[in-house]
Amino acid sequence: MQTTERPPTGPTRGGSPVRGVVLVAVAVVLGFFVLRAIDDTGAGPVETTESPGATSDTTVAPDDAAAEETDTETTEAEAPPARPPAEVIVLVANASGVQGAAAGQTEAIEGGGYQVAPATNAPDLVETTQVLAVEGYEAEAGVLAADIGAPEGAVQPMPDPPPLDLAGAHLLVLLGPDLAGG
Repeated sequence: MQTTERPPTGPTRGGSPVRGVVLVAVAVVLGFFVLRAIDDTGAGPVETTESPGATSDTTVAPDDAAAEETDTETTEAEAPPARPPAEVIVLVANASGVQGAAAGQTEAIEGGGYQVAPATNAPDLVETTQVLAVEGYEAEAGVLAADIGAPEGAVQPMPDPPPLDLAGAHLLVLLGPDLAGG
């Protein structure tokens, strides 16, 4: 009988040193991402508070910082930033009795980059201009009110039902005699 020997295939353990370096590098990168994900649990950063001229600092533990953030969040809801004018549709309704006032204000608002619906007349007159906002567009109403020079307190939530057909508008300007130019 004949015996057949296998040819040597090289070392079975150890492999190439390059392979080991690559495995270590992959482990480091994966570890980095895992630790980063764990760090983003929302515990918040450690806050440092210093008095003016003080040389030592006092730190607030992450748990205390998270508790402070929770207290702040429950008392003060952060308003989302206002959308750009190009994403806001405005309807101007003449509530002043001054002929053509809504059309003029609509042109001015459109010149500010807002989308506009065709000007209309309001069912009732108002003493001062009001800017009514559908839910979620309160910040935009504040910006528009400032842009057109509406009086303080002009921004109000949209009543249910709205005073007139909004035609898809997010904001309704009930144009009063104070801004009607008449």
